Formats: sequence, structure tokens, C-alpha cells
Amino acid sequence: MPLEVPNLYLTLAPVIITAPTPRCGTTLVQRLLSASDNAFIYGEEVGHHIRTLTNFMMGLIKQFERDGPRYDAEFEQALAGTLADWRPGLMPPTTVLQNAWVHTYYQIPLALARFGASIGRPIWGFKGPDYLRDQIRAFLMLMPRGRVIYVVRRLEDVLASAKARRFVTDEESVATFCAAWATNLRDMLDLNDDRVLLVRYEELLVSRHAHISALESFTGASGLRLEAFDTKVNTYLGDEAVGHSPTQYIAPAALTDGELRAIQRAAGPILESFYGATAAPR
Repeated sequence: MPLEVPNLYLTLAPVIITAPTPRCGTTLVQRLLSASDNAFIYGEEVGHHIRTLTNFMMGLIKQFERDGPRYDAEFEQALAGTLADWRPGLMPPTTVLQNAWVHTYYQIPLALARFGASIGRPIWGFKGPDYLRDQIRAFLMLMPRGRVIYVVRRLEDVLASAKARRFVTDEESVATFCAAWATNLRDMLDLNDDRVLLVRYEELLVSRHAHISALESFTGASGLRLEAFDTKVNTYLGDEAVGHSPTQYIAPAALTDGELRAIQRAAGPILESFYGATAAPR
């Protein structure tokens, strides 16, 4: 059955900041937009809530498409007193539950949009450092006026930062991390959607004025400030032995030859095509 979404919900237009993996620079873009005159981007906790709801909603849509006719037939039989089979999971008509879940799904985005408008920040959104392509497609299907900022950073620098944060601690986790970066970037480059803005982290740092203008144009945010670049924090307050820092900034860790080879094995072709031949670690 078709998904019927009231127009009120279709006006929701979150700005979603994500990347191939953590440590790509999504926090910097979040900070830039939140320091504007009219935008506020929430962090990964809100992103987790909306991702969880979205995954559940997409699962329900597939379930209702697949099993809805059977649910409806069983309900009619039960209503008429002719259902003799064991049906402990007896359902109401599909339209009843699907419509209820539509309203349920949009309550958090709607609340955030209304709250943002009430405090003078009508441009709102959230971030998650590693949304997959299908997750992004789901966001944009359910909130078609949404926009995605996809931040890409060189894998060598990303891995060095992840190593310092203790996100990777052995050969297996390094290989898995590098493969995720390469696969997720490749998938996003194939998405080809004008609601997605790709931002190269290195160019963002070098061409700050140009990127601020691009972010303002893409999101509708205004008054982004260069001062947001000056805040240098990338971890929690605490012990460096567990990936934290007494200053909330932890320097990238040096990579071993084995880790550089892992980058090449997992991501050599995409690094070469995306950054050029000199970018692939040797």
C-alpha cells in the first residue's frame, strides 16, 4: 500500500552531516553551522534517535508491503468469526497501523523543527559520522526536503586520528576501518543526488571563505563565522591512554608501515581516483 504522509511532515528539511567513517571532520561542519545566525545542528545522540526510528520505520514499510494483504484478510475473518487458525499476532487493518506509525515517526523531527523556529534557529539538523548510503536514502525518502553534507577526509589522516582515539587497536580493526571508509565513499559517489553536498575536509581548511559561502547556499544558514575554525577539540576530557585528553584535543597517532599497507589494500583505487595518484600511501 502507498505511504501517505501529510504535507506538514513533508516540509521537514533537516541538514544531515555525515561521512564515510568517524574522524572525518563532521564535528567541524556541525560547529560552523551551529555558530551561524539561524541554524543549529544537533549531535550524534539525536542522530542516533532519528536513525533508529528511520530503520524501524523502513522495516515496517517493507513488512506492511509484504504481509499487509494477509493481515487484512485475517482481520476480516476474525471480525466475522471465521478465523480458525492460530494467530497470536493478529493485526488490525494495515492502514490503521501504518498511518499511526507515520505520525509516530515524524514527531521527533517535527518537535526539533518547531523548537528551532521558536529560538530563532529554523535551520536544524543532526550529525552521525558513519551513515551508510541506504540510511541516507531512507532519510531523504521520508524527509525529501532534507539535505546531506558528506565530509570526506584522506584515509591516512582519518586512520591516524582513529588510532589516537583507540577506535582501532589491532590489524583486524584497522583493516575493517579502512574497508568501511573505502566502501562507504564509493557507495556515496554512486548516489548522484543533488541533495548531497560533498565537502573535502582538506579543502575546507584551506579555502574557508569559499566553503562557508557554499555551506550557506546549500543549507540556507547565514552568518557562518570563521572563528568556529579556531576551536580545536576532538575528544573527551580524560586520560590519553583511553583516547581522551586533558585538553580535549588528542594529536593523531603515527601510522606503522603495516597500517599504511592496509590503507593501500583496502582503499588504493578509490584514493587514487578521488585524490589523485600522489594521495595513495606508499
